[in-house]
Formats: sequence, C-alpha cells, structure tokens
Amino acid sequence: MKLTFSLGDKIKRMKQDGCVHVFAVNLSPGELKEITEAALVRLQSVVSLPGFRTGKVPPAMIKGQFPSMVKDEVLDIAAKAALPEILKAGKIVPVVSPLMKNVNYAPEQTLYFEVQLECSPQVEPGNYEKIQAVRRVRKVSEEDVTKYINQVKEYNAYLKPVEADAPVDNTHFIIVDYESWENGVKSADGDVKGELVDMSSPQTIAGLADNILGAGKGETREFGSAFGEKKMSFKVTVVEIKQKIVPEIDENFLKEAGVKDVSQLRAKVAKLLEKGETEKTEKELLVQIEDSLIKSNPIKLPPTLVRDETRELFEILKKRTSPGEAIDEDAYLAKLRPVAERNLSLTYLLHNIAKKENIQASEAELGVELDKLTARLGTEDEKAKAKELFEKRKEYIMASIVENKTMDFVKSKAVIKEESK
Repeated sequence: MKLTFSLGDKIKRMKQDGCVHVFAVNLSPGELKEITEAALVRLQSVVSLPGFRTGKVPPAMIKGQFPSMVKDEVLDIAAKAALPEILKAGKIVPVVSPLMKNVNYAPEQTLYFEVQLECSPQVEPGNYEKIQAVRRVRKVSEEDVTKYINQVKEYNAYLKPVEADAPVDNTHFIIVDYESWENGVKSADGDVKGELVDMSSPQTIAGLADNILGAGKGETREFGSAFGEKKMSFKVTVVEIKQKIVPEIDENFLKEAGVKDVSQLRAKVAKLLEKGETEKTEKELLVQIEDSLIKSNPIKLPPTLVRDETRELFEILKKRTSPGEAIDEDAYLAKLRPVAERNLSLTYLLHNIAKKENIQASEAELGVELDKLTARLGTEDEKAKAKELFEKRKEYIMASIVENKTMDFVKSKAVIKEESK
C-alpha cells in the first residue's frame, strides 16, 4: 500500500554536531492512521489465527491481538518513508545505518521519532603544500658495522663441552640437577633436572654461581640461601660444563655471508645498515608531514566509524598476544582510540586532497600491484586465487594506491631541511 502523502513538511532538523545530524518526524493523527492501515495490510499477509486462513484475518483482530507487531510495522513504514525525504532535505549521505530514537507512539493519536545519521565530514583541505619538515639523517659508522657483525657472531654462537677435567668458571654454561629444602623440609616439586645456568649472569637461586665455582663435572655441592624469612638449602650436581664458542670470521663465515673477504663483508653490512637508517628516517619524516596535515585540518569524525576502527585495531592486537594472556579491554580501547582517530583523519584528508588535485589510480598501476603479488606465489592455482581475491578488493586497492600517490605528492611539495643526528 503506497502512502498518499509526503513527509517533507513533517520533518525538522533538530541539530548538527560535526558529522552527526538529528532530524525529527512528527505525524498528525490522520497520517498515522494511513500508515497504520498500510501496516495492517502488510501483517494481514503473514498473520494466521484459528478459524482464519493466512491473509484473511480481519485488520481489527490483528490490531487487538498483535499491538507490538503493529507498532513495529508502523515505525518501519514511517522510517522508510521519512529517510529519503531527510537525505534530500539535508543533502547528506550516511556512512552507517540511521538510528531511530526518542520514539513517542500512541495508536491512532501520536507518532513522533527522531532519526540520527552519521555522515562523512565535509573537508576542504588546506595547508598541505610547503609543510615544514626535518629529515634527520644518521650516518652509519665503522663502529656500527663492527657492532652488527659481532651481534651476528653472537647469534651464531654455540655451546661446546669443555675438557673432561676443566672446573667450572664464570665464563661457562653448566647443566645442573638440584634438590631444595625449605626450613629443613624437602620442598614439594623442588627437584629440578637439566637446568641450564649461565655463570656470567644473575641466577634465580642466590649464591648458586658462587657455590659451584671450581666444581668438576659430576661433583655435588650443598649450600644455604635466604629468601626473605625463608631458609633454603640446596644440593646441586654439575651434570655438564660447556663453553660458548663465538665463530671467527673465517672462510666459512664469509661464504655464508656471500662475500669474498672482510672488506666486502663490512661494505655489505654498511649498505644494509644504511638502508635501514634511510627507511627509519623517511618514516619519521612522513610522521611529521602527517602530523602537520592533521593539525592544520582538524576534522570531527563519525563516532561510529571511530568506534569500529578502534575495535578493529583491538582485534588485531589480540591476535598478537600470547594465548591465555590477560588483556584489559577497556584500557586498550582507550589507548587505541587516538590511533583510530588519526588513521581516519588521514584517510579523509588524503581522499579530499586527491579529489582536489585530481590524483587517480590507473589500471596500469593496479596491474603492477597484481604482478607484485603473483610474483611471490609459486603455483598457478595460488596465482588464480590471488587474482580472484584481488578483483574482489579492487576498489580498496585502488583507494590505497591513490592514498600513497597523494602522500607522495604532499611530500614532494614539503619544505624539507636535512639535519645530521
């Protein structure tokens, strides 16, 4: 049943707060009656009662026996009739589903409700050319190269048993079994076997390292130790004594690194470190430019989008935590909210700068991204699936390309001063 009246003159803009718009709809008894009749016609097609076939239940009986269903249908019809008029009058496009609130309904007398819509912010970007930024360059030193090589050597170190009669010293790693007593009573679960002890580091058991210095393989030492008011005693047996072997820069080391000599090794490491420093420097530079954009173009964001973005960041965070690790959800959501607001602000700003500067993504650029993706895959089946997914996410990928091109454009217009650090 089509309504014979328009709701245009029954709609009133109540308020606007940034992206949030609220409109009121107030219907007369006559208009409410017509909407109610339409609701009853709708319900008549699905309601059944004893003695009546579906579609033949009298509207008066439906109204009397299913008042809540009638109300829901009335609100649904009224909202769907009002929404196009609201969008037309407000010249707005919602980014989330409209919300009906503050409903006042009295059958055959009154129908009043408010519709809340959240829309994309109206952004007229400015101050995105000649942004002042500093590129803080850090040169890689010979000491950096040496430190990195030593770290690689340490990473590749291994443990080797010492000579049979060598006693424990503070450079060794030892494997021990031990028993423990508390105030003279054997500790429950206090027997430990095969614990690896680094003699050069602080120990869990106070006095352990001092009391087994000089011990030989297979030797047992007994000693006491205080844990607050507890008097602990231990019986420790040295099972194995090992020393850490740090590989030398020999022929095998150079071969593994893909170089011929130490000079080439240091040059390769220097290039690797310089690349890392460049990436870090450019990332810091982009953050400066992004911060300047946001500061110069404050935006009131749709609250629901901020909430959804915050929640999405939290779900990503949860996947990175260890199983069973306790997470204070409210605390994390509060911390992530500014990150979500920053992400959304940048997205809106870059989108509108791109629109203003006519920055677009081409099919050729999209093809390059697809080639990058498929080049990392092995089988034809994997590539076919990747292409299918790529096609489904085409609009998102195009938007990402435009964002990156826009950021490059803003960066190219920035006034960048270089400093050494």
